[in-house]
Amino acid sequence: MTENQPPADSDKLDAISEQAIMWFVRLRAESVTVDERRLFQIWHQANPAHREAYAEIAAFWEDADFHATLDAATLSPQISLNSKPANSPRRRLGIAPGAKPLLAAAACLVIAALIYQPALSCWQADYCTAVGEIKTVQLSDGSQVTLNSGTALNVNMRNGRRHVQLARGEAFFEVQHDAQHPFQVDGRYSNTRVLGTRFVVKEDADSDTVSVVNGVVEVSRDRQNPATLNANNSVEVGARHQGEIRHQTADNATAWLKGSVSFDNVPLKKVIAEIGRYRRGSLIIRNQVLQDMKVSGRFDIRDTDKTLESLQQTLPIRIYRFTPWLVVIA
Repeated sequence: MTENQPPADSDKLDAISEQAIMWFVRLRAESVTVDERRLFQIWHQANPAHREAYAEIAAFWEDADFHATLDAATLSPQISLNSKPANSPRRRLGIAPGAKPLLAAAACLVIAALIYQPALSCWQADYCTAVGEIKTVQLSDGSQVTLNSGTALNVNMRNGRRHVQLARGEAFFEVQHDAQHPFQVDGRYSNTRVLGTRFVVKEDADSDTVSVVNGVVEVSRDRQNPATLNANNSVEVGARHQGEIRHQTADNATAWLKGSVSFDNVPLKKVIAEIGRYRRGSLIIRNQVLQDMKVSGRFDIRDTDKTLESLQQTLPIRIYRFTPWLVVIA
């Protein structure tokens, strides 16, 4: 093939298939955003081949033979992350062209999980943490911020301003009191304004949660009709609404600082989404019934494999590890 020749049809189909697989995996992640769903719709409508490829992978996911494969697959295949990727997902995993289609498609899902890590654009942030990393930084005004796993912050402390943008993730703020210069944190949906206090701001796909450890904060959406939160108060702020103030103990709000997370009768999908913040790759729940199953307890975020095993022992679920980066809950 010369430099000016278009790629072969098979290469085009490989590329479209990989895109469809990555979209399929991404749309099943709790952290998927409204903007990502919008981009998917644009991609889906742009080409009939896109729609066909996505329909094929969706049908595969519902195939009974695939779930029989899941039942039998308890050993993760070994993948070399240092090998140079080839053009085809099958070739990347060393799958022969005549291999069973279901196994080849399962391998493609593994590749998608490897390719589509929830990576942070650290070069766009003033401070950021990798997956599984927690660190504390001190700002120029004396305030301290502890960044949770997979978090990115932008900070503006110029000309008397004290402004932080939480671009992604979760952070615990210990704000130095300054009556003349309020400290402001903007999340995806929320605006938090304080003079000096300790609080947590957590960004999720559909809402921000602000929880106060001590002191007083004002929380609003689009800086309209702020709600006043005191110690052990929290509030969720979404794209179209701001929830009611509710009770949440400071211990629960900051449990991640001590290496754990706590849940009280919450859906399994939220538990898995939270655990997923502390590990690389994808955690996928098989169906809606399992997603809605209620869970209570405190879990260790420093060893997510141990946490998944604990869930399997206490709930009617089975966990299948195709690789360290792709786990299916069925």
